[in-house]
Amino acid sequence: MKKLTHFSLFTGIGGIDLAAEAAGFSTLCQCEWAEFPTAVLKKHWPDVPRFQDITTVTKEAFIEKTGQDSVTLISGGFPCQPFSAIGAKKGFTDPRYLWPQMCRVIKELHPHFVLGENVANFINMGLNKTIIDLEKAGYAVWTFVLPACSVGAWHERKRTFILGADVSYAPCFRHGNAPKSAAGSPISCRLLSQKEENGTLVSESFRGNLLSGKGRSSQSSLQSGVGRVADGIPESMDGNFLWITEPTDIPRLTEDKKDRVKRLKALGNAVVPAQVYPILKYIADIELGRCKKACVFSGKEGDAL
Repeated sequence: MKKLTHFSLFTGIGGIDLAAEAAGFSTLCQCEWAEFPTAVLKKHWPDVPRFQDITTVTKEAFIEKTGQDSVTLISGGFPCQPFSAIGAKKGFTDPRYLWPQMCRVIKELHPHFVLGENVANFINMGLNKTIIDLEKAGYAVWTFVLPACSVGAWHERKRTFILGADVSYAPCFRHGNAPKSAAGSPISCRLLSQKEENGTLVSESFRGNLLSGKGRSSQSSLQSGVGRVADGIPESMDGNFLWITEPTDIPRLTEDKKDRVKRLKALGNAVVPAQVYPILKYIADIELGRCKKACVFSGKEGDAL
């Protein structure tokens, strides 16, 4: 069986990594700058090599650390502070804007799939340039804005997910003519002016295509499969995660004060694994050919499968 491999950038405490492993991926390498999250990663992934500084990540260095010259998936929750609604919103001029470094790594390794993650406000400030950069690198791009409550969590935690697939896989992500969106304003893939592409931050409304909406096609559902609010996840991507009630053994106030602030900060930056799992599971199904029966493009000339 084909092995699914994963390179995690801006790993944090490993929320995406946990979801990737649940979907069948093996994490080959991680990259995390901060000391406390790195300590968490060392505890839970003791045998996984990691970089500290993304600027030192090259294809040669990756091969040296992992013994592999390619990878199925690169994921990364690149720093959100430049675009966070509670921050200064400096955008592209913020020194913490590290998407160009992540894009460089993607170009060097050229994985089959790319999954980027950022705050919900990213769609109003930095999304267009990210999409254009991925398209120039040879990827077809889809964007989702998903809250954690869409998988049953007891908090909202909206996140923007940017999914890039090598263009040879593009037919596998189409669901015919998508119905009108039920999850908010759709997002355009091609709205960058030359001024924006040169790095000037512009906030704007977006139009275009978003894989969301309610209703059914003959091949695939675009409505949540567990009866909750329509969140744009096709039925075949639904992870069926649901918290029936809040855990009873978690106190309202912490009983352990050690590293409390660091823990809260790490949790605040983290992705809920169940929130991103459906996307990763869908990628795994496509890579392993498990989606052939459901794919409306299956068996046609030029398909990835």
